[in-house]
Order: sequence, then structure tokens, then C-alpha cells
Amino acid sequence: MFENDYLMRMILQLARVLRRSLIKEYPTVNMEIRDIEGRVAEALDLDPRLMFKLEPESLVSLLQLGNVDPVLAIYAVRSIYYESDLLEANGNLEQAELRRRQGDAIAEAYDIEVTLADASPEAMREFLDEQDSTEEQNATGDSSESPEEYY
Repeated sequence: MFENDYLMRMILQLARVLRRSLIKEYPTVNMEIRDIEGRVAEALDLDPRLMFKLEPESLVSLLQLGNVDPVLAIYAVRSIYYESDLLEANGNLEQAELRRRQGDAIAEAYDIEVTLADASPEAMREFLDEQDSTEEQNATGDSSESPEEYY
């Protein structure tokens, strides 16, 4: 039960920071990027200063050692791709490319079918709204489908 509570808390924190970003609640893009990085790293139980400097293969190795939950990995990949778009729009092309490669490596390692297109603002809103709807259905018992079917 504790593990599920922790997982849900990490997912909710990632979803919250993405929603804040989508509605442009941050005073600066740099603050937005730092918050996304911090939440992703926290969710994956890594130091953000280390995580976002690692080559993709090294990052995946650390994640696999840490036994990261596959559902959490889906949120992480989407968040990393979304951040890569923010970095690129802000002129940080090298960092953006590294994030894309990190996202690709995690997606491949965890067999996640998420692409860069799935991290566009419109796709992120749709994904988060869909997750909210699924959580509401599960909370009220209105659905016999499991949340994993939506990923």
C-alpha cells in the first residue's frame, strides 16, 4: 500500500508541474524547466544535477537498478520530451537533444510507445485530461478497465 501511495504521489506531482507549465503559470521558462527537471528526477529517485547530464544509456542503467515503475516511466518520458521542446524553444539546443535521447532510451528500455509528438502541449493536455478521467472512474468504481490500458 505504501508503495502505491508513493507512486501515486510522484505521478500527481509530475502531472501538477506539467499542468502548471501548460497554463504558463511560471514567471520564466528557466523556472519552468528547473521545476520539471526537479520533479522528474525526484520521481525517479535521482539527483537532478546528475540525471540530466548522464548519457542516455547510463541513465537507463541507473533507472533499471532502481526498479522504476513502468507507469512512472511513462510520465517521465512524456515530461522529458516536453522539457526538450521547452529547451529547444529557449535556444538550449544541446540540452534539448540530450533530453530527447534520454527520453528515447527510457522509452526503448521500458517498451513505452510515446513519441515527441505525444509531448506537444495539445497532446499533453489530452493525456492529462484522460488520466484525470480514468482516476475519477476508478475512484467511483465506474470502470472495470485498469489504468494501464490507457498507457
